[in-house]
Amino acid sequence: MLHILCYFAAGLVNLMWLLLGDHLDLFLQTAAPAVTVLLAGTGVALRLRSLPREAGARYLRGALWALFLYYLAILSVLLFFGGLFQLDRVWGGSVNLEPFHTIRNYVRFYRNTGSPVSIMNLLGNAVIMVPLGVLLPLLFRSMCHFWTCLPLCALTAVGVEWLQWVTATGAADVDDSILNFLGAALGYFLVRLCQLAAGWRQNS
Repeated sequence: MLHILCYFAAGLVNLMWLLLGDHLDLFLQTAAPAVTVLLAGTGVALRLRSLPREAGARYLRGALWALFLYYLAILSVLLFFGGLFQLDRVWGGSVNLEPFHTIRNYVRFYRNTGSPVSIMNLLGNAVIMVPLGVLLPLLFRSMCHFWTCLPLCALTAVGVEWLQWVTATGAADVDDSILNFLGAALGYFLVRLCQLAAGWRQNS
């Protein structure tokens, strides 16, 4: 019963986030999806405690798939509809192909003004792809190898910018692709380290 309450609370938080939209400040906009995942994850953990091992493994895999779909939905809103972080969209399909040009400008802006907005944009472009690097090796066995997962992450990072350019829903920027890939790679290495540590613990 408690796990159902957690799922209901997660759905309620997410519904309020969708309804209130830009009326929320930056902190609440970024916190709402995280709280949604935390509540749902708590519900999954509670449910797993009452299930036998085999059924629990299936339940956990289903929960990971639900999380993956939720992540893709959040990513679509963020990248193509400007719904998170109150990011300003650059309409018209502009493109920057000079590596580190935007990153340097953001760092220079921060040094001149002290405003954290530029740093949050840089960190945001990396953080939004961390879940991709985490979930791919958890859901797909073939993605456990870095030579399959990391190229796919790089292709996704480039593909997102290309889609923003051709659909004129944002500025295609090679620096965004670089930061997206670094975030996905960080997520991949974190989950692989955890998997390897768990394997060593079982074998010891």
